[in-house]
Amino acid sequence: MKFAVKKCVAWGDGKASTEDWCAFANNRSLNTRTLTIPELKQMPAMQRRRLSPFAKLTLHCALAACESYEQTVPSVFSSRHGDLHKTSKLIADVASKEALSPTHFGLSVHNAVGGLFSIFTGNKAPLSAVSAGEDSFFMGLVDAVSKLHAYNYDRILYVYSDLAVPEQYQPYVQQSPDNVAVALLIEKSTSQACINLEFTSHNQPNGTESSQLQALAFLRFYYSNNKQLVLDSKRYQWQLSQI
Repeated sequence: MKFAVKKCVAWGDGKASTEDWCAFANNRSLNTRTLTIPELKQMPAMQRRRLSPFAKLTLHCALAACESYEQTVPSVFSSRHGDLHKTSKLIADVASKEALSPTHFGLSVHNAVGGLFSIFTGNKAPLSAVSAGEDSFFMGLVDAVSKLHAYNYDRILYVYSDLAVPEQYQPYVQQSPDNVAVALLIEKSTSQACINLEFTSHNQPNGTESSQLQALAFLRFYYSNNKQLVLDSKRYQWQLSQI
């Protein structure tokens, strides 16, 4: 599957600019445990106050990446855990027999941030939300690139985000507790540089998941001079190559 990245915007622990991500990709020292939250000043204050850190990171990257196409570009939003901090609070409220906030519930569902993006931009183009366990980043990318070609889109917006899970869930998660959001404005490959994505399933699933977040592996590949990335998950082997 071939595609070109017209624009990439990412935000993570101690990494908010292209320079930060280039430093990360080339193993230069960064304060990688400091997560700042984007201000999202383009959104009205009343809307901003309702947004969780997960939503703010996701929307910042999505709005910055889509450029002048924000009202027309189709999109795919992907996350493994979604806004689990908000969901965990709702579960705790149920357990303690507290009344649930309809607003908080509505903003906790998996396609909520995609819906907020659509509402804020007035975008009526197709939008989907993806979750595929450990492979959520790459499966979301497969979905976006497949739609780009199948529907002959000029471009598509792909957005992935995940925050470190709440403390009570960390013993059950094998991946490192990183925070990351990334948005890619994807177009069809041209004579210019493009990326080829391939994947194969393992005959027998690996015993454990990879400890590395796929989104961070992609960003290290994208912002470095590496021409190839090979990454094994529990069920698949993923291969990216610069062409």
